[in-house]
Amino acid sequence: MNVTLDNIQPTALNLNKFKAIYEDSFPIEERRGWENLKSLLYGGHEFFKAYAIFHDAQFVGFITSWVFPEAVYIEHFATDAALRGSGIGSAALSQLIDSTSLPIVLEVEPAESGKTAQRRIGFYRRLGFHDLPDYKYIQPPYSPDLPSIPMTLMVHGTLDPEVARKRIYKHVYEAE
Repeated sequence: MNVTLDNIQPTALNLNKFKAIYEDSFPIEERRGWENLKSLLYGGHEFFKAYAIFHDAQFVGFITSWVFPEAVYIEHFATDAALRGSGIGSAALSQLIDSTSLPIVLEVEPAESGKTAQRRIGFYRRLGFHDLPDYKYIQPPYSPDLPSIPMTLMVHGTLDPEVARKRIYKHVYEAE
């Protein structure tokens, strides 16, 4: 399978397709506003890093992340819905895992949210992530008109979840 993970170059990327995958993959309460995300894609924060996922040279998904001194936080990870289950996401995330010596942390819906959440947790477990079920985590809202959301943190490697939470809240959600 020919899957590559490259740094996003917004001027060379079809942002309409990026936006379509982004909005199709995440409910409004789990995504930042499009203009805010575009600003980050164009170099809006020192810790923010975004990757384009290509399959046979076609843009098919992305990973947005925050590279902190202690860990990499994956904010959003999505592939084109028509290609899910094909191994592209596993190949792309494996490349990201192999590219860093830092632990990687991400948020997922709790398993009790339903079958989709359970499948997603299983996907990450197969790639070496483990969940922290005893650590109570709430995703802050992206904007004042959106709700906070109970989530579960999953980690690849070893990481103090409270250290991760503080970094995520401060830099990603600007909540502290």
